[in-house]
Amino acid sequence: MTEPAPSPAIPFDRHANGRETLIVFVVAFGTAIAAGMIFTLFPGLDLGFSSLFLLDDETFALAVSPFWQGLREVFLRGFTIWYIGLIIAGVLAFRRQMPVLNLDWQRWLFMGACSIAGPLLLVNILLKELWGRWRPREIFELGGREIFTPVLDVTGSCTDNCSFVSGEVASMAMVFFALAFATRHWRPIHYGLALSMGVLEAFIRIGQGGHFLSDSIMAIALMAMIAAAIHAWFFLSPYSPLVPAQAGWKKLVHALEAPVHRAGERALDWLDKVAPKR
Repeated sequence: MTEPAPSPAIPFDRHANGRETLIVFVVAFGTAIAAGMIFTLFPGLDLGFSSLFLLDDETFALAVSPFWQGLREVFLRGFTIWYIGLIIAGVLAFRRQMPVLNLDWQRWLFMGACSIAGPLLLVNILLKELWGRWRPREIFELGGREIFTPVLDVTGSCTDNCSFVSGEVASMAMVFFALAFATRHWRPIHYGLALSMGVLEAFIRIGQGGHFLSDSIMAIALMAMIAAAIHAWFFLSPYSPLVPAQAGWKKLVHALEAPVHRAGERALDWLDKVAPKR
């Protein structure tokens, strides 16, 4: 009697809920679209909310407050500790093939991917460098010398470390959105923390003149979308990078094998022509 064939590999997250992941993505996407439209049609909302923190000497209230300055520094150091912890825990879990803090290496890798794709690549490398929106403390209406642009207007003249979107709000929100998708029993708590801590970080940055309200709302929504998308790719997709033995991954590799082989042969032929053997 022959032994039964082994069952195909399945995503590592046995409790992954595709419906929940889709709901989070759709709600976040809808929030981003609604916020973009509202703050574009009514740009005065951004100016009005930021002006609530503007003092008579044209400084921002939380920018001169030792308490809020200190709390921001605590959060910034916390982000550094979080990123270092991700690397250490992920490496330990992978080398030992045992969970660290009840999370396996696949989940640590997932949370690391969320932090790289969201706060680092999308926010700090792309949006903040390309969007061109000046910060509240830099625009004429709030005591600066630059021109205000609505949230979806990319024609601003800022060229480096601009206002859209808030990097610190994005970092705070992503920590807890990633934890929400990586855990099961603590998931509702982490969703709540992603929103509440994101709002707290937004309050600090708006009150210091560092970002507009729309920058903060968009940051939270975009991080939720990215976390949901990466969770779907890692734990729900047949092309998950975590399960190379899955049938979907095998099909992709097989489909790419012949074109890659042909490209390699052509490259070698070209090298032989431009640099013939001696």
